[in-house]
Amino acid sequence: MTAEQRRRELTQIFLREGAVKVGQLARRFGVTTETIRKDLILLEQQGLIRRGNGRAEVANELTEQTYGSKAREHVEQKQAIAALAAQQIPENASVFLDAGSTVHELARQLLFRKDLTVITNFMPTAALLSANGLKVILIGGEIRPTSGGATGPLAVEAIGQLHADLAVLSTSGFAGADGPCVENLYDASVKRAMIRQAEKVLVLTDHSKAAWRAMVCVVPWSQVDTVISDDGLDPALVQRLRQETEVLLANTESQ
Repeated sequence: MTAEQRRRELTQIFLREGAVKVGQLARRFGVTTETIRKDLILLEQQGLIRRGNGRAEVANELTEQTYGSKAREHVEQKQAIAALAAQQIPENASVFLDAGSTVHELARQLLFRKDLTVITNFMPTAALLSANGLKVILIGGEIRPTSGGATGPLAVEAIGQLHADLAVLSTSGFAGADGPCVENLYDASVKRAMIRQAEKVLVLTDHSKAAWRAMVCVVPWSQVDTVISDDGLDPALVQRLRQETEVLLANTESQ
């Protein structure tokens, strides 16, 4: 098998399986991990994958993970993060919730918080909370097929007419970045609009997001008031983040 044939097959593997460890790929093809890493560097330069922490995953815009697939990953960590985040939301608050799987887990924690007003661009969150008696404002716009969130100029304009006490946001990854990042400009513009219109900003992220690079940095960490993650986040990274913002870590041992 030539190098070109191997890279074509690698691309098909990522399209089928999403994420694969470097060692597994080397064993599959009967080559060294260094050879596979060189292939992955080339595929990343072509925008087909993204690398991180001994593995790589598909990163093409057309094959971006859907909300459903993200929601099935790191469930215990997301539940612990959401529980801790719920404690940070004061009574009678107005809250922006964006279209992230961890943020939607937070919505589940807020089902009985009928004192809240929730503003969201994510239809499942709006339906869940309104059905349980919370006051909900649903932001409209162009629906992203991968995230399920409303984006685009209509969404940004609508957010600009509102104000909230808190914005609770997700991130696709932030390895090597100076702030939370997402995969595209559409999602970034919505998050920035929510940040502008909120008094305080919380970012929810499980520890795995620290190993992945996403395309668009939303804002610097200094513009985020609190990062809420799980206790699997690397201690050295926690220390660096705390130079810019508050960091709270959810205990997952009891989950």
